[in-house]
Amino acid sequence: MMIEIDELRHTTAAISTSALLRHLLMERFPKRCVTTSSLRARSVVVLKMIADIDPAAPVIFCHASYIYPESIEYRARIVRLLGLTNVHDPETDEISVLPDDQDHYEIIRSDVSGGGTIESLVHLNKSLAGFDCWISAAYHKPYSDVATERLIPEGRILRVDPLSGWNQEQVHTWMAKYDLPHHPRILAPTYHY
Repeated sequence: MMIEIDELRHTTAAISTSALLRHLLMERFPKRCVTTSSLRARSVVVLKMIADIDPAAPVIFCHASYIYPESIEYRARIVRLLGLTNVHDPETDEISVLPDDQDHYEIIRSDVSGGGTIESLVHLNKSLAGFDCWISAAYHKPYSDVATERLIPEGRILRVDPLSGWNQEQVHTWMAKYDLPHHPRILAPTYHY
């Protein structure tokens, strides 16, 4: 995969996030891409881009074991608003690593009553088994203005961080541009556009 990843990085180095996603979904890995998502603003930005390219592209929603009722309603609203037609939860028994691969997971941070957060892993080994490209958009890490590598070989699959280097203002500007709602438990920051 080293030669292929070097060529793919070179080919996509200067293109926008939307163009990168279009290239991966329609040209490089047609029908072999899957997106993991949470309900954070960054995740919704990626889902909007994916839906504009192919609303039938598979999406796996990653979440903590307890889901707030507001989150269930918000997820349904986003799926309906974007017209996503191939939405799933992770498979059961995802912990077992497949032969000739490595453990694949998203780190999910969730708020708890009384303050604080709990960090958990959502393993995705079975869910990713039939795919070659994983668009990882379950964003729970802090924002950063520093771009990291967007294309990361991870075992037998290519993991993609489409919003690498996007800061909070860019995300919220994009959300406003497309009139995308924020999660009801999150107050969107106010920017002067």
